[in-house]
Amino acid sequence: MMTITPLILVVVSIFSYVFVYFFSKVINPQASKKYVTLASISFTILVVILFSMFLVFFSELAQINK
Repeated sequence: MMTITPLILVVVSIFSYVFVYFFSKVINPQASKKYVTLASISFTILVVILFSMFLVFFSELAQINK
């Protein structure tokens, strides 16, 4: 049975990418597309790593409380 975890990570990564990309363009419309994309990808990687750690932590916590 497939878990929902990969789907959650995909949704979180898309949301974080769009969030940073959009707000970078709002704050500085003349920003280089290269740097905005690099910042968005970097932020997305960090968010996915942190969110994965939280998912693992809460799944382990659920196992302990059984």
